[in-house]
Amino acid sequence: MKNRLIPIVTASLMIAFSGFDIVAMSQKYPLSISAVAKDDTAEIRISGVIHQWQNSAQEFKLQIDGLLAKGVTNVRLYINTPGGSVFEANEIANEIKRFTGTVSGFGGALVASAGSYLALICDTFEMAENGQYMYHKPMGMISGNEDKVKADLKLLENLTNQYRTAYAEKTGMSEDEIEAKWSKGDVWLSAKEAMEQGFITDVSTKKEKITEDQKALFVACGAPKIPEVKILKPENNMKNRNELIAKLKLAADATDEQILEAVSKVTEKAGQVDVLQQSQAEFLKKQAETLVDNAITAEKKITADVRDQWVKAATNDLEGTTAILKAMPSITKPSAQLPSGDPAATGREKWTLEDYQTQDPKALEEMMVKDPEAFKKLEDAYFAK
Repeated sequence: MKNRLIPIVTASLMIAFSGFDIVAMSQKYPLSISAVAKDDTAEIRISGVIHQWQNSAQEFKLQIDGLLAKGVTNVRLYINTPGGSVFEANEIANEIKRFTGTVSGFGGALVASAGSYLALICDTFEMAENGQYMYHKPMGMISGNEDKVKADLKLLENLTNQYRTAYAEKTGMSEDEIEAKWSKGDVWLSAKEAMEQGFITDVSTKKEKITEDQKALFVACGAPKIPEVKILKPENNMKNRNELIAKLKLAADATDEQILEAVSKVTEKAGQVDVLQQSQAEFLKKQAETLVDNAITAEKKITADVRDQWVKAATNDLEGTTAILKAMPSITKPSAQLPSGDPAATGREKWTLEDYQTQDPKALEEMMVKDPEAFKKLEDAYFAK
């Protein structure tokens, strides 16, 4: 399933793989998506309604770029969503598929609708013991004249066929069996039932915490079995919790879970800053190298043996170094007729390297050959300015 792609389609038809009002629900339970590195694995978390992916797409793609640049290959994907847009879920899946290693998934309390497609791209998928899995036919809002309605209906039929095939391939059931099940409406499965039918590979002994918000999502999705809210007494075992609470500006009674979540967010932002700073540094160095190499090869203003020093100077101050190189004259080629290179013999004791370059480059060339020590003194004096 990992390589199956559902084409991204630009259409006025809004297709949502869920039965609830996406816009209204997304305002109350917005999409939250993040990616951070843990050793050689990308920890990706997706929760909330899959809607308005474009609001976080650029940031998420930047996170993925940074992880791939660090050599991260494997993915651990956490999903807890009532579903949402088919197309947006597919775009998220395509970003995750950029990793070349293994994708292992874990489902929270709810893996439903378009969220179930994200579970399909995982090589393995474990679900919380009290989690629920739901799939059904893609749904869409169709309006317009008869030609528009026919075109949108064809798109919806194509998506239905693609999802039916995807579920059949994942579970080993026939497409007729999938059709028979979802033609009756939403198919709700417990974690155990989802494993028995092949949608997931394992059931965890861990139970997901059910909050009032989580319960409301089950109600909105029309789940036949609504879980009870259980208020768990927080376990505050963290040794340096007071110090962390102060630095993170959390409430004094913050739980260990809340502290860890805040730390994760800070770490995530720091990682994004590191990626941006690294990219900026590489860009500045490239500009510096281009400037210096041009001064050596094209403009003939400096020699290759001092390249590293000039690149370092340009990296630290590109504008200033550019101005210096621009003001420097080019080193012209000498002819065979050269006067004596002895400064004292020609009355040029106070001449600088620039004086020789502009007034008598032939003598400078002779000096380089016959009196390299004198030439070195001129060069050192020039670059020491």
